[in-house]
Amino acid sequence: MPTDIIFLDIRTALPVPTSPNTWKIRLTLNYKRLQYRTQWCSTTAIESTCKPLGIPPTGIKPDGAPHYTLPAIIDRTNPEHPVYLSDSLPIIEYLEKTYPSPPGKELFPAHTKAFQSIFNNVVMPKLYLALQDLGISALHKAKMPGDQKDFEARILARTGKHWESLEKQGDERENSFKALQGTLSMLRAACEKSGEGEYLMGRQISFADLALCSWFITIKTTSPDDIWARIISWDGGKWVRYVDSFQEWMAVH
Repeated sequence: MPTDIIFLDIRTALPVPTSPNTWKIRLTLNYKRLQYRTQWCSTTAIESTCKPLGIPPTGIKPDGAPHYTLPAIIDRTNPEHPVYLSDSLPIIEYLEKTYPSPPGKELFPAHTKAFQSIFNNVVMPKLYLALQDLGISALHKAKMPGDQKDFEARILARTGKHWESLEKQGDERENSFKALQGTLSMLRAACEKSGEGEYLMGRQISFADLALCSWFITIKTTSPDDIWARIISWDGGKWVRYVDSFQEWMAVH
């Protein structure tokens, strides 16, 4: 069915977006072939953009003020009852419920909620930590010049440390690469146990795959010659094939 969805994504200094959280939504919208348009927003303007539109905050700042983040969507398909949502998981759950995938293509297949919850809450944090330990300078460089100070301030507020001190160097960096390689090798083995197909559940794409592929896209776009260059040499090229299999849903409108 025709849809009228506004998708709020983060503008970057690169030709493509780089946020793994917003990529989850873009992949979902494209995978489900929903009609939408992208509204680009700098990180310094997220609150001033979302608040007047009626998009809800996703948390509370240390000072008690509401904290606004992207991704967010406004679904105006039913103009009498528009829907305003933020945060990637609630958005994807809403899209899957409102615009159900056909049998065999469900993003939350029956009896997989425990697996997907474990993946999202246990595995993905390890990957995000690796992104911080190995690629925070690449993420900083990908920001629009006016957003870099905001990025630095948010890192300081969250960790109590200057952003540059978080990226591992020397032996510590090599240890972080080894830990990342171990995590990805574990995921490769899990894919193989699922039978034929590239995905965590074999041939069927699930929410967990959207989260994993979005992380890879961030790595590939922000650190092609360092982190991604190492990853593509691991696991017999598994992760190159994995990301390539999402190519048709990676269009940036």
